[in-house]
Amino acid sequence: MSWAGIRREETIGDKLKRLFNNDREPIEKKAIVAQYRVKTAIGRINGYIEKLSERDRELFETIVDALSRRDEVRAKMYAREVAEIRKITKQLLTVQYALEHAALKLETFVIYGGAVNEVAPVLGVMKEALGILKGVAPDIWIDLQYAVRELETAMGAGMVDLTIEVGTGLDGEAKKVLEEAKVVAEQKIKERFAELPRTIGVGEGEASKTTAAP
Repeated sequence: MSWAGIRREETIGDKLKRLFNNDREPIEKKAIVAQYRVKTAIGRINGYIEKLSERDRELFETIVDALSRRDEVRAKMYAREVAEIRKITKQLLTVQYALEHAALKLETFVIYGGAVNEVAPVLGVMKEALGILKGVAPDIWIDLQYAVRELETAMGAGMVDLTIEVGTGLDGEAKKVLEEAKVVAEQKIKERFAELPRTIGVGEGEASKTTAAP
């Protein structure tokens, strides 16, 4: 049998191209665009996390140096900054995990099809992500709005209402994803960062009172 007679297995990229070129339903085409924007947002969030982690390492070394010199005042000052960095990183990790789930759901919907109402939990998760990103990464927040709008307009829900209270109207699946995202983020924070010395007594709660998020 010649190699020419063997049909190459269709990749996900091939399927997406075929779907987009065909006369598909608006919801399917917009799901493709939304998934692309979500994956782009995930990549940018990862870049933020890496930069924050690097800054955390630098400040942690400064804290250790200050404590070795018995300069507790200086150590506390930098520890507050470290605590704030970790608070923001935890929020970004939560969003990252939630958006990874949303991207996978959208990919499954695009490739295999399904009912329009299957996209509803994805919208709930993405709106929750918007609420978190607005305070810590407004540039990514702006980009992600377009992904939400693609899906909402396709479903006939209109434009995103950014005045709604974050976390309201979420269905059971969306709530479960967000709770899992918070647990995963907490675990990753413990794995990624060294524990601050107890002697300086600065935690995430104190940092949130003394330092505003960018």
